[in-house]
Amino acid sequence: MHVSDADAYTRLPYPGLAFPQTHPDRLALLAILHGLEPAPPERARVLEAGCADGLNLVAMAAHSPGAEVVGFDLVEPALGIQAAAELGLTNVRLEQADLLDMREWGEFDYVIAHGVYAWVPDAARDALMALVAGCLAPQGVAFVSYNALPGARLRTMLREMVLLHAGEQAGLSERVDSGRELYEFLAPWAQDRPDAYGAVLASELERLRRLPKPLLAHDDLGARYDPVWLRDVARHAERHGLRYLADAEPAELRSDRQPPGVDEQLDALAGGDRVVWEQYADLLAGRAFRQTLLCRADAPLDDAIAPARLARLWFRASAAAGIETERGGESERDDSGGNGSSGPSAVERLALAHPRAFGFDDLHETLGEPDPAALAAQLWEAFRAGDVELSAAPDRHVAVAGERPETSLVARWQAARGPELTSLRHEPVRLEDPLGRLLIRLCDGTRDRPALVDAVIAQVGEGLRLTLEGNPVTDGEMVRGQIAGGLEANLEILAGLGMLRA
Repeated sequence: MHVSDADAYTRLPYPGLAFPQTHPDRLALLAILHGLEPAPPERARVLEAGCADGLNLVAMAAHSPGAEVVGFDLVEPALGIQAAAELGLTNVRLEQADLLDMREWGEFDYVIAHGVYAWVPDAARDALMALVAGCLAPQGVAFVSYNALPGARLRTMLREMVLLHAGEQAGLSERVDSGRELYEFLAPWAQDRPDAYGAVLASELERLRRLPKPLLAHDDLGARYDPVWLRDVARHAERHGLRYLADAEPAELRSDRQPPGVDEQLDALAGGDRVVWEQYADLLAGRAFRQTLLCRADAPLDDAIAPARLARLWFRASAAAGIETERGGESERDDSGGNGSSGPSAVERLALAHPRAFGFDDLHETLGEPDPAALAAQLWEAFRAGDVELSAAPDRHVAVAGERPETSLVARWQAARGPELTSLRHEPVRLEDPLGRLLIRLCDGTRDRPALVDAVIAQVGEGLRLTLEGNPVTDGEMVRGQIAGGLEANLEILAGLGMLRA
């Protein structure tokens, strides 16, 4: 949450969403790749500054009972407190507090500040860095996101246009209404214009016009909007005994991040300075938003990623790798996998098992690969090529529904309230279908298929509104065949969304 205007957040709360890039699974992955020994995600101590309604943390706590999570916000995270109480969670604590109070929170393995740094006054920014420095464990990881230069300068232009249109005295809700009015006025004039200004307008208007009101209000039209250079964030962190670790997106490590030859040019410009390298890459990309990971300045960070570190991870074929294998039947890749063996390569094995994930030891045993170092090197190259996804923790979800399917406590609680859900992959899922949400609530691990069908039918005409040939259905028995026939497909959808527990 952006903590600059408590009254604005009381009147228009920031929505509670799952942010997968803030999850300890993601933070631990990047830390391991860069040579740190982070705490296991399932037993992590997590602190979130500016936690909004707290539901990001509630989902983490529910899905990892061994973790301890704490969050605070300038506005009381009442919804998260309610959810934690109703779900019986004892490993999450949510409070109302101000960064500027400089409270002692204890030591944490992971510290999160999502959507705070670029939206608060300088004093609060410094208090945030001091908080991270004061409570981050020796090999802990902090996540700090912010609007970044140079790309956010284009967003600043649209923001200032709205402020001009709304007038100096407009409140937050009025600014949002004025903004939407202005966007609709500008949109027809931005389409198909050949000049640079028209291209910028068209791109930004497409983004802004689809933002929900709370996101538009606080992300783009709040009291403060002050994008920053990565360089300046890194320097600020250094003054507090911290240093830049990596970006929170593993895809930033893939080999196709830059066009051919650009990496070598960036190497020459940076002269071995990682932050300078990333800053010039931002200039090339016009980057508008950053998700920066920080660690302690004395942590044993190693930017040269050694493939041997992959032995601590889990692996899944990317969707592209799986599609290639299915279409071709026989992979066109070198069957030796680069190691001279006659069996399938690691990528082929993972693709055949997609979407199942393997731990390194399991994959090594399955392949019969005698050289772990060769397997690690093969997996690293496959990741760099986009064929393999990496994880620091085993899956919490299953790819196929079991005999008595079970969704998470959080998802069942959310499904009773509306369409915004959190998957076991800690991803936001919007499920508009009332039948789908009912099925999530019914999948509590106690019902087999016939019992699920009976439970759905019992809700027809009550909690579940259905129609048949345009007419409302009041007797569930009239649609028993359709519900039973579609059950497996619906369970398959839930499994694909990562909603069913392992």
